[in-house]
Order: sequence, then structure tokens, then C-alpha cells
Amino acid sequence: MMNLKAFKTLVLLVGSLGSAVCQAEATQQHNYSIALSPGATSISAIENVALPSLEGLTTVDGKNWGEQQVRLVLQTFAWGGQATDRQIETWANMAPHAAIVQILNFEPVNLRLSGRAGKDPSSQYCDSLTDIQQFWGSDHPDNPMRLVNRPFYQILARNNPVVSQLNLYLAWSRLVHTPGCNMFLHKMALYITNYHASIHVQNAGPSLIRAYYDDVVQQLAQSADFVDLMNLAASHAALSRAYGHVGNHFDRQGEFNGNDDFAREYFQLLFGIQGTSEDEAYHEDVTIEHNAWLLTGMILDLQPGAWGSERRSDWLISPINFSNHFDASGRFIPNQSAHFSVDGSPSSCLEILHEQICGANAEQKLMALGPVAAAHPESMASIPLKLIRFFGDDRLDGAEIAALQAAWQDAQFDMLAFLRAYAISTQFLEGDAVKLRSAFDRNIAIHNANQLTTEEAYSELFRNGPGVRMAEQGAQVFSPIRDVFGGQTGNDAANDRFLFKSAWDVNVTNPDFLADTLEPYRLPGVDSIQYWSKDWSQVIPKDKRGWHTVSAVGEWLWNHFIGDSGTNYDAVARAQVHALLATGFDFGAIVNEQDPGVVYSSADLASGELAAFVDTLGSMNMSLGKLSGNQRVGMAVNFITALPYTFASGGE
Repeated sequence: MMNLKAFKTLVLLVGSLGSAVCQAEATQQHNYSIALSPGATSISAIENVALPSLEGLTTVDGKNWGEQQVRLVLQTFAWGGQATDRQIETWANMAPHAAIVQILNFEPVNLRLSGRAGKDPSSQYCDSLTDIQQFWGSDHPDNPMRLVNRPFYQILARNNPVVSQLNLYLAWSRLVHTPGCNMFLHKMALYITNYHASIHVQNAGPSLIRAYYDDVVQQLAQSADFVDLMNLAASHAALSRAYGHVGNHFDRQGEFNGNDDFAREYFQLLFGIQGTSEDEAYHEDVTIEHNAWLLTGMILDLQPGAWGSERRSDWLISPINFSNHFDASGRFIPNQSAHFSVDGSPSSCLEILHEQICGANAEQKLMALGPVAAAHPESMASIPLKLIRFFGDDRLDGAEIAALQAAWQDAQFDMLAFLRAYAISTQFLEGDAVKLRSAFDRNIAIHNANQLTTEEAYSELFRNGPGVRMAEQGAQVFSPIRDVFGGQTGNDAANDRFLFKSAWDVNVTNPDFLADTLEPYRLPGVDSIQYWSKDWSQVIPKDKRGWHTVSAVGEWLWNHFIGDSGTNYDAVARAQVHALLATGFDFGAIVNEQDPGVVYSSADLASGELAAFVDTLGSMNMSLGKLSGNQRVGMAVNFITALPYTFASGGE
């Protein structure tokens, strides 16, 4: 193998020629004409379209909507997605309001957004963790899961007949990068179940948590209405058990027995109502007290042997049956009798938020209360800010807050319409939005960008999805760090030096994670051994001569993982990426073998011998189909994904 000194000498000998070639190619790459896909809106037509928007939010002009904006939307709302370059180009050439409908929707399967890896038989189960666990853990002939890994996704634990919390965690961590599954839908479901109407798996149990998540996903697919979703959460068996109002009841003397924990959190967490605009005594003694009375008669049914588990707590099932009845275990469940009533009347009313909330049982009253709570001024003011701080901007100013509140009013509780309008607004795309990324956001986006094929999705490289890395960095789905007050935020991640150290260390000490592997495996019914190997040449385009040059590969990788069209791909980053791709060594080691730790600034690389050297490295050709080429791409990816731009977007 050629040593570093000899390599550097060879590169410098062809430096002037290589620099010229690199500069010419860069010019070609940045001045290409966009070829519109069939059926796409022409650029001239986009300029003349009057784009609709919600009150307070102005849709970005078509001239300022392009690939960079599309990639920002994908990174922010869908963990980067898995769209092909061609699909991203198509969206960039559509009117923003037309493109966003395809990018952001709540369909369980969105092949435009998540179809880069091709068709996956698992995608028919995208709307249900329950169904996808049963599929991945089965011997179904279409199951693409490796035989050795199937026990890790079954509902029951490997060596214990109880519902597995670990397997549920692993299944969700894989679901969010399963080809075809709508990543925006699942990011919204994560927000609802782990941040907004948040509960902890230890308080509800894995069976009820799974049912809660599945019900949220399916409700979103049916209706993007905020009130419908909060009504679902408020009446759900998982919340009843987690918050403890499962035992709330009125006894035969008409006395209330129970707690008011969820009666208060119903307003604070679900609807953002703190009671600050109300008379304190009224809010505590009437609204919250009466809501505690409402939340009676919510006992859960037991179904012995549910899921094949021997653990009694796994037998608690959803949904709640709000009538008087006998459950499958033979217990009498007096949910109607235990509910608040006046003189035994089958229908009664309670004053809450100055309104009469009526219904024959807790479910009916919750359905009546939801629209009242959602329309409360405090809720109208706070809910849009909760949504945008989770998805798009951690640092809202007064004018931005007012605009979002006006847009939420105009959206009439339609969360999808609200988020779509924000995603293509000047406030988000042309303002000063800053989104700090949690370990969920960063690691899932990296995995989505790194996964190239459906076969790869089930390789050992991806066996646990991003689950292990997220857990090491303090983000575990269904185990929010603040319990009912939500999971890890971008601010949490940004202020945790140990999280950054973990993220840095795993990229440095475990480069194979994002590099190359050769994996033998067997599939059911196939006698021969199959081999999977990562091949970046399948997705990284060649230039007009049919070559993969270092500079072009570096730019593609940067845009693929960072998504800023090269805005932050500065001279220092470019030098390191070029060195890793061309040689497999750090830039400092190539330039100064005796002292590889020397730091080079952008000014040092602006001109002269060092700049020419970087350009020469960039002009070299790569063989991506070979092991060495894929390994070098992996090194570059490890470097890129450890930079600040994967931890935050926007701002200065």
C-alpha cells in the first residue's frame, strides 16, 4: 500500500490539472437545468399561482421553493424521509401547496416519502405496531425478517411468557425506518403519545401502550382533527390505568372516591389550559373537581390469557366498555353504576369550564367536553405553540407566536392543515427558525439516510434500528424522561454534554455502523446462503462521463445527510470529506504525517497549496462498487453525521 508521503507527492504532481477539473465539475453541478418530471408544474406556472395560506402564515413564493426547502421540510417533519433524489426534484418543481400535500399526509403508506428502498411486504402493517410485531415474529412466507431476529419482535419475550417491553421498543425503532411506512404519521404519533398526551410504559404496561399508539395512528389516518384525537386519548384504557382514575367511582351513598390527577392533567397536558385566565377557586373547586367526577366508571376489562401472556396485568384490554357488564374473566364491571349521576338518572350533567357537560357515562361526557376545552382561549393560544416547538422552531418570538395562534384559529383544529401551512410558510422557510434535534430526531434521520435498500433494512446492520443509539443518548420511546410531561426535547439534547459525547464516540469508535459489511444470511425455504453488502453506487449518481469523483460524491453525501444544499459545507468540512473519500485518512494526516493534529482554518484552505491540494483530492475518481469505496463513504458519513448540523437546523 502506498504510504501517506508518497500519496501526497503523487497528488501534488497532478495538482494543477486536478484543481481545474474539480472546478469545472463544480461549475457544471451548480449550473444545471432542471428537467421537470412528467406531470410536474412548470417553473413559470409556479410563479403565477396564487398560493393559499392560513391567516397569519404566508406561503413561500414559488421562486423561493426548491430542493433545499423540500429537504428542510423532510428533515424537520419526517426524520428526513426516504424519498429518492428524483422525487425530491419533482417536489421542488411543483407549487409548494401541491407538493406539501404529497409530502405531509397521514396515510399509513406514503411511497413518495418513504419509498426509496422499494416495496416492502411489511408496509401493509404500517398502521399497527401490534400487526407488524405479529408479522415480524411469524413464519409467514413473505416475512423479510431474518430468522435469527424474529424472536426480538414477537409480542411475548423470548424466554418468558409475558408481553415484552423490549420487543415493543425494538419494533417501534424499526417501524420508523421501514420502507413505505409514513414517517410523518409516526412522528406525529410519537408526539401525541410521548410528549402531548404522554404516559409511561411502566404505568400502563406494554400491551396498553401498544394499543394506545396503534389507536392514535389509526385515528390520525381517519381524521386530523385535534378534538377527535384528544377525545380518543382522554377516554383510552392506557391513560385510565396510567393516571389511576381506573378506580375512580361513586359509592352507593353517592360519595366520590378517587383522585383528581388526570382531572387536572386533562386540561394542562391535553389542552394546554393552566387555569390562569379563570378564577382560581372556580377552576380548582368546580372545573377540576367536577372533571374528577366525570372520570368515573372507567374500569378496564380483563381477558385471561390475552396475547398468550401469563402476567395478569397483560390481560387488561382496550377499549373500555362503559356499560355495566361481565368481562371475559367473569368479573362484574359496574362502569355505568360507578359513574356520576343525579338521582340515578341514566343521563346527567356537570358544570365544567362554565358549560353544562352532559352524558350517560364518562365516554359521552368526554366527547361533550373535548370541543369546549379545545375552544378555550388558553387552549387556542397554547396548542399551536406546542406543535411548532416540537416540530419546527424552539425559539419563537412574539410576532411568530401571534401568527401561529391566528393560523390555528383559522385551521379550526385541523392539525394537518396547520402543519402543512407552517411547513411551506415564509415564517419557517425564510425566517429565523431554529430546531434543536432530540436523539430521536437525529438518529432516526441518520438511519433513514443510511438505509439504501429493502434488503438492507433487515440486515444485521439495522437489526435494532436506531434503538440502541437513541437509548444510549437518553431517548426511549414509551419511556418519556418527564413521564406525563414528555420525552427528551432538542433543548435537553443540546444541553447534555454526555449525549454529545456518546454521539461523537459511537461515530468514532464504531465506524462500521455507517460503513460497510458483508453479511451472509438465510431466508425460509431457500437452501442457498444469501449475501448482503452495502453498495453506495446504487444511489449516488455518476457524472456525464460515468465516473464517481470525490468532489461530487462528497457534495451528494452532504446534501443527503444534512439537506442544506451545501450551505454549510465549508472549506474545512470539504477538506476532510475529500481526504476520507480519496484516501481513507484524515486530512491532517495526509498534509502533515509528522503532526496530524494540526488544525486548519477556512482561511488556511482559502487559497494556495492547501486549497489546490483539496481540489486535487476532489478530482480523483472512486470505485463505489468495491469494498474500499464503500468503506470510505462510510468514513465520510461518520464524519458528516458527527457535525453540529445533525444536532440542529436553522439559525446562525
